[in-house]
Amino acid sequence: MIDLWHQLPEATRTALVARGRESWPQVYDGVATHNKEWRPLRPPIMAAATYRSLTDVSATVARLILAACWRRATTAGELRRALGLPVGYIDLLDEELPLTEELLGGVRADILLADGTPYVVEANIDSALGGAHDSDGVARRFLDAYAGDPVLDEVGLAAPPSAVDARYEAVRAALKLTESDRLAMVFTTGGTYPGSQDGLAMIKVLEPFSDRGRELGLDMRVYPVEWLTLDDAGRLCVDDGPIDAVLRMFVPQGMKPSDGLQALHTAVRAGAVRMFTHTASWLLASKTIFAWLWEDLALLSGEDAEVVRRHVPRTEVLSADLRDEAMTDQNHLVLKPSGSYGGVGVVVGPEVTPQTWQDAVDAALDEGCYILQAYVEVDRLTMQFVEIATGDTREAAVPFCIAPYLFAGTPCGAYLRFTVPGAGPVVNVGQGALTSGLLLVP
Repeated sequence: MIDLWHQLPEATRTALVARGRESWPQVYDGVATHNKEWRPLRPPIMAAATYRSLTDVSATVARLILAACWRRATTAGELRRALGLPVGYIDLLDEELPLTEELLGGVRADILLADGTPYVVEANIDSALGGAHDSDGVARRFLDAYAGDPVLDEVGLAAPPSAVDARYEAVRAALKLTESDRLAMVFTTGGTYPGSQDGLAMIKVLEPFSDRGRELGLDMRVYPVEWLTLDDAGRLCVDDGPIDAVLRMFVPQGMKPSDGLQALHTAVRAGAVRMFTHTASWLLASKTIFAWLWEDLALLSGEDAEVVRRHVPRTEVLSADLRDEAMTDQNHLVLKPSGSYGGVGVVVGPEVTPQTWQDAVDAALDEGCYILQAYVEVDRLTMQFVEIATGDTREAAVPFCIAPYLFAGTPCGAYLRFTVPGAGPVVNVGQGALTSGLLLVP
């Protein structure tokens, strides 16, 4: 079982909900969300051994993704062409960059459960893996709310290792940072993260993130990419002067051109600033590579091939030859753009009419770069919610997604997303899903 709610003693469940009713406003204060109606009253609770098994699956799939790319390319430019992507599709891409394990500096696989079996339906591979600050904080604040309750103290609840801390350590190691190096976490004001359009407000929101970096010994600040400048010596600058290194926290795809983005590009190419990670890492997040994993089964070891068969839904690149099959098997398929993220453009076959499905498949064939992936009929997570307007409590079994983080291969934290009572099947924050951290029991 992923969530142990139904296995906990009744007294424990009662205490968790009671403490959640008291503490949810503080737990979710400042957490980014589009949902204005509901809040969860507890985090999902998982056995530590189950968490380790999920991170093992994530790490293996990430390794196999890179290996599939190596079989087709040795540089970022070769990989871009193998994926059928046009020049400029990935911002700041160094076409000559060799494909190395450094590109796996940040991994957050999206995992769905079906009959208890984990399926990796997407693999976000990049430095800009959102949710770590929020999921870390939610888990920690729930633990604080439970402190001193004798019923809950007996359970032995603990948070996984911090994803925020692990990313900082990965940045320090990858960029070989010293005490004198000035680091900036660079975000975009053009993204969909709630509130990010206001640069000054976002700097304030992210101040705890900076504070944690400084506690870990890094000379840290946050700054919008659009506001970056170059000084006369060609050094990249934020508001308090030149910086030596950048933690890139924007997805390098479809960025609006700006003087700041150009300044970053110039500084990186000139070697005036080091960046975690190279934007080539985002190429590895293409869903087309999931189709490559299935194409390459005969080339894999028996153990690796079994991981693909058991934990990666069958995936094929959409082509005209597959149109009839796509029409026939609508109720067993999901249509996804290869290069999108955040649920954009995803059409779940069983959830739409035949005409809607046909129109979506035909439009995808015209546009190109889509995949067909086997539909995973997901297990449900029983969660307790409070309706903000009324204060009423509601329990509902909802679709969910668990996304454990790996930074430099280190398992750390997990980003939980789940829908709310009465919502549809797509577990996406932009469409009203809620987020949480995760707590573990021995």
